[in-house]
Amino acid sequence: MRLTEAERRLLDGIEGERLTDLLKRLVQANSENPTGTERAVAEIVAAELEAAGLRVERQPVERDRFNVIAGLEGSRPERLLFNGHMDTVPAGDLGLWTDDPWAAAVRDGKLFGLGSADMKAGVAAMIEAIRALSLSGASFERGLLFTAVVDEEVGFKGTKALLAEGKLANCEMACVSEPTGLRIGNRLKGALEFSARTSGRSAHTGIAFAGDNAIYKMGRYLEELRRYNDALKERADDADLRYPTVNVGKVSGGVGVTLVPDRCELEFDRQVLPGETMEAAEREIRELTEAFSRREGVDVELILRQKFDNWSVADSEAVVRGLAGALRDLHGAEPEYAGFNGYAEVELLAAAGIPSVLYGPGTLDTAHAPNEFVPLDEALAAAKAYALWAYRFMTAAV
Repeated sequence: MRLTEAERRLLDGIEGERLTDLLKRLVQANSENPTGTERAVAEIVAAELEAAGLRVERQPVERDRFNVIAGLEGSRPERLLFNGHMDTVPAGDLGLWTDDPWAAAVRDGKLFGLGSADMKAGVAAMIEAIRALSLSGASFERGLLFTAVVDEEVGFKGTKALLAEGKLANCEMACVSEPTGLRIGNRLKGALEFSARTSGRSAHTGIAFAGDNAIYKMGRYLEELRRYNDALKERADDADLRYPTVNVGKVSGGVGVTLVPDRCELEFDRQVLPGETMEAAEREIRELTEAFSRREGVDVELILRQKFDNWSVADSEAVVRGLAGALRDLHGAEPEYAGFNGYAEVELLAAAGIPSVLYGPGTLDTAHAPNEFVPLDEALAAAKAYALWAYRFMTAAV
């Protein structure tokens, strides 16, 4: 399907300079999570949407934090959902950054700054696309809903609030603007996050034989998890997601060298690939732990803290076909597909019955790290893809 004259005019309305200016302002507004708030970013997003002629709703999520919701109405109730998050991870050691993390420096066609790739560039590109659609003068049969949400980096509170309050009613399909390098993200790992505890008996180190060292016990359990992790490497070899893993992220115990520790705790996760089930992966961890305890005589208190479902979407789904068709006509080539090696709210949307994809500028390779950046040409390309796909959905051309 070639571009129509109306579609060409729509795409001509997307401006790279304005997009870059918006992205700069979003990056300059600190929205670290959990140490800060998204409020400054949310106010910029709301003002941009209002200036484009949209009615904006500020949905309270918790104190000083709110989602931004806006849309373009069609004559029918069906809607396409564009979703992006406004928070970032903490900047970490500022000494590792070449520029201030909030300077939004531009060099060599790239914009540097905390959250530039994950995912303020995607949010800015969606807003620029919506602006072009709003000012196009077109009549729409179906609608578009845009949600900029809080707390994606920690607990998904923003998108959970959208679902709990019925804000996503009539959304037939969705796109989350995660940094996929302009590939269509069609699969995602799940995760099971556990804590484990061993207990012992405290004693002075001078009479350590009178104590029971909880850290030694945990060390044996750690070795069990390491062997399990090695075995998981044989399970699969997805080109992007590779294989399931167990990662021990934190170990704590004891109070000092002069005391035998009576407690040791660790936190670990089990990454679950599409094709595995969350239930089977959890059962493996529990059975491994029970078998270890029986064999070694070590009680391990195991708690599942939280879980994120794995996810995939078939190429035959309308949401994939719609985005793929827009990309094909924009670039004259078949789109690329990718597994996404991070958490994303797409699995919440899918669980709510909304078929979804991931698509956005930038990559995870630079996100969550010093000197994060996004290529500005990718942000512009994403804005055009969002606009064309949405236009075709809204005019019922797809």
